[in-house]
Amino acid sequence: MGSIELGICRAVASAVLVTWMIGGCGSSPGADDVEPGGTAGEGGQTEALPGGDPVDASMDLAGGPIDPDAGLLDGPAVAPTVDPGAGAWQPVAPQDVEEVCGLDPAMLAAADQKLGQPWAIVRYGRLCHEYRSADMLPAEAWSATKTLGAVVTGMVAHETRELPETAPGTGPLSDMDRVDRWLPLTSYHRDARIAHVLAMVAHNPSLAPGDKTMSYDTVGSVQINSLSDVLGAAIAQDSGRLGADLEQFTQRFLFGPLGMHESTWTGGAPDKTFAFSWSTTTRDMARLGLLVLNGGVWSGQRLLGEEWVHRMTHPAFEDGNTGYGYLTWLNASSNHHFGGIPGTPIGRVQRPMSPGPCAPVALHDSYPHDPSGAPDCGYDAPHTCEQRYDVGVWNAVGLGGEVIQGHPGLQIVLVGRDLDPVVFGTAGPATIWDAVAPAVIAGDPTYAGDEAGFCEAYGSNAYAPDLR
Repeated sequence: MGSIELGICRAVASAVLVTWMIGGCGSSPGADDVEPGGTAGEGGQTEALPGGDPVDASMDLAGGPIDPDAGLLDGPAVAPTVDPGAGAWQPVAPQDVEEVCGLDPAMLAAADQKLGQPWAIVRYGRLCHEYRSADMLPAEAWSATKTLGAVVTGMVAHETRELPETAPGTGPLSDMDRVDRWLPLTSYHRDARIAHVLAMVAHNPSLAPGDKTMSYDTVGSVQINSLSDVLGAAIAQDSGRLGADLEQFTQRFLFGPLGMHESTWTGGAPDKTFAFSWSTTTRDMARLGLLVLNGGVWSGQRLLGEEWVHRMTHPAFEDGNTGYGYLTWLNASSNHHFGGIPGTPIGRVQRPMSPGPCAPVALHDSYPHDPSGAPDCGYDAPHTCEQRYDVGVWNAVGLGGEVIQGHPGLQIVLVGRDLDPVVFGTAGPATIWDAVAPAVIAGDPTYAGDEAGFCEAYGSNAYAPDLR
């Protein structure tokens, strides 16, 4: 199938928004094709996920009616989400990768040799290629756990959104809550909100605009591990539905529905370490990344608020770090740093924690925005706050070179283990994207083989062929 034909198929699938048009685009539905509300291997049954909200195929993720022409006249179209449900991944057959995934197989094989470590790529919700990951045993993901913690925190917020507030420590959990609403005593700023903790700025003597600096909470002891007690208090309001503790909640609302059967968090203990302690595999890492990429929707059910995903994957407090959201690293061009990790540089230029200039940066559509209220994106000239497409790349990163990387404009999740663990794994995001980008560019419908043209357009937020 040619690139033009493939592009037309994707556009048709996006406009219809009823079924994923795989049958019409060169392959047949597999075991991982799931009806909305169902899970893989159920033969189309529609069993709702615990606490999930069904997503109407005629509505967009914000709840508004779908415009069938959205994105077709001036940009990419909206597409339905696809995922493996709770069942096993069904890898795309090697001979189908080019048609189904739009990736060059020979260059994927070259990426295997460049990386030399377990890695995988998911595109359009399908496991398109993997190397040394199918039989991987669970292992510590180190600080990639932080993004897991951000997801679970957002899930608790989503699941408590309708609880009544009758006293301090009751009602819905929100990122805009003062922490002392849920936790009377803290070691950080008494006025800190949960958003400050998630962005690692709660420790600052002043939380006023322009006064905050993000300091990386490596082992969680400064602020982020306190989220375990906060979430425990929120969950306790409805333990019958939400679980007896954070462990039961995570199993019930995340690991179970997403089929993350090879993951454990803090050894299954009820209290969680948010800084590390997620033992997992590349395949389970890909599931978490796909949930975020799909805006919090899994198998037709909303498990995580769309606004929460947006705040995770966009700068939370630009004065603290333009390259950090909620416990998640972001691609950025100016005024970002590693947050004071020992041995890492702090400066105002793009560093290896980001995938680099051949990838878009994370910017908000407008300013000011919650939670920071920043008047602009905080970039220095010649960098700009303007963007055509809101498709900034985000990363979960562990010190051993663990990476989960999301490309919203390409509908890609990259995952890897042991990728260049030099200086606390900070080179991992650039390492995996540099190795895989040629396979993406070779199959691109507009810039096939034109690396310079692709990088100029995609890296400036001006090109997003698969934006939902």
